[in-house]
Amino acid sequence: MRKIRKLTLAASMAATFALSAFASSSANAGTIQLGFILDESGSIGSSNWNIIKAGLSNAVNNLIPLNSNYEISVVTFSSSATADIQNFLVTDAASRTSLATSIANLGYSGGGTNFTAAFDTMRTTLAASTLNIDFSYVNFATDGVTSNEATAITARNNLIAAGVDNISIEGIGSGVDTAYLQNSICYPGPCDTTSPYNFPTQGFYIGVANATAYAAAIENKIRVVTQPNNTVPEPASLALTGLGLFGIAMSRRRKAA
Repeated sequence: MRKIRKLTLAASMAATFALSAFASSSANAGTIQLGFILDESGSIGSSNWNIIKAGLSNAVNNLIPLNSNYEISVVTFSSSATADIQNFLVTDAASRTSLATSIANLGYSGGGTNFTAAFDTMRTTLAASTLNIDFSYVNFATDGVTSNEATAITARNNLIAAGVDNISIEGIGSGVDTAYLQNSICYPGPCDTTSPYNFPTQGFYIGVANATAYAAAIENKIRVVTQPNNTVPEPASLALTGLGLFGIAMSRRRKAA
């Protein structure tokens, strides 16, 4: 009996150690980068721009989880591109609200539709992070077509080569080249166009009628991107856990006897 007691106690201690190690590794998981590229070209117009930035601001403030580290960057583009928000780490409700306010206060420039500058600027912005990055996801929203599709593809490929795991898209209105966005910009391909989306295995595309529809779409997209991961312990950890629980049960049975 004494030998059995020692075995069950050892099993319980091993299980506790395994669970502690697993919890520690989960707690020390790296950061998830979310990069938002927003079209502020002349065809958008200032009124629609206000709707777009308000939609993203509200979605961020309501949906970015506080139980994990999310690093947010926002690039706006027209004839050129600007990194308006760079590597902003959401750690609590106050920081998330501050981020949402910064998005809501973004200015409007108007101009052309330079996809190349947008992708290049997002690439350098994400690469500037000093954190341990687990995953990097980029969301691209546009209402138009770029002047040079070939250079835009090169810039998109450079963004992927730099470590971006997924590029998903909102095509706003009827002026977009849907086939080009789905076949040449979405990543990984083929682009998924049907909900529920196969994220992050595929990039996905949502076509929306106008800026108001974008505001609804970006909420749905952030829900998809930030849904909790159902992490499962390694089989060895599960075995130790089961053995530990068995030991606890045996110990309680002996006490009852």
